[in-house]
Amino acid sequence: MKNSTRTARPAALGALALAALLALTACGGNAEAEKKAPAAAASAPLFAQLPEKIQSAGTINVASNVEYPPFESFDTDGTTIIGIDREIADALEKQLGVTMDFDNIAFDAIIPGLASARYDMAMSAMSDTVERQKQVNFLDYFSAGGGVMTSAANAEKLKTLDDLCGSHVGIVKGTTEDADAAEASKKCEAAGKPKVEVTIFAGQNQAVLALQSNRVDAFLVDSTSGSVVAAESKGALAMGPRYQDLAFGIVFPKDQEQLMTAIQKGLEAIKADGSYDAILAKYNMADHTMESFPVNGVKQ
Repeated sequence: MKNSTRTARPAALGALALAALLALTACGGNAEAEKKAPAAAASAPLFAQLPEKIQSAGTINVASNVEYPPFESFDTDGTTIIGIDREIADALEKQLGVTMDFDNIAFDAIIPGLASARYDMAMSAMSDTVERQKQVNFLDYFSAGGGVMTSAANAEKLKTLDDLCGSHVGIVKGTTEDADAAEASKKCEAAGKPKVEVTIFAGQNQAVLALQSNRVDAFLVDSTSGSVVAAESKGALAMGPRYQDLAFGIVFPKDQEQLMTAIQKGLEAIKADGSYDAILAKYNMADHTMESFPVNGVKQ
């Protein structure tokens, strides 16, 4: 009930009494309306399994770096988020009875944001690694792996990590490809070859622009997203094969196990009803589906 300012006169007691009665009635009406929304949400299959704080808020705050097609990117309006992760979130909302609000932040800010409780979870095509598991939990949902993206002119020359000796490579800050490049450089130097030169970029868009303008020779990126970027480049860029097998995970703070369990059950439900497979097939990613959704599934 909103407060309103009234000017009352002693002679108008009857009017005041009537106004008070009407105000109480209005408040009661709003209260009834407010009860209906939670009741509708509570009818969702997994609503009761969410943490009480999220049930009350009706929202899950999701961190994401929204420049990583086909997982998340902005539509032509520059506002609407589209992609695999957004569509999986849409399907999960029906199971959970709450909304999942995406907040676009830098990729390397995601784990700190989860650790500081600014976000409830993250969906941003983040690779599950043993090192990251020390800080957060992963609910694996997509089979993935890194690859080498180059200009079409370098496609035959730079296919694998072993081909990168003496090359200038772009990496997105905070990604697992940083460690891949460092390991490749060590192998080059051990073999008496020139090391791999690395430039770190804040986001994927900047790294792709650097590749297109020949400021770097190659860009290490997940082969899934890289394949989409290469396909949209009209032949200017090429994406090499995967050089590793990893899994992307939905990411949670260590103290959000109840939420993670609810999301896991949600994934199992949309796998069972076919919507999970249909989403990945829509983006030509049917060969990246998972049959189950393990927690911290990547082991040393």
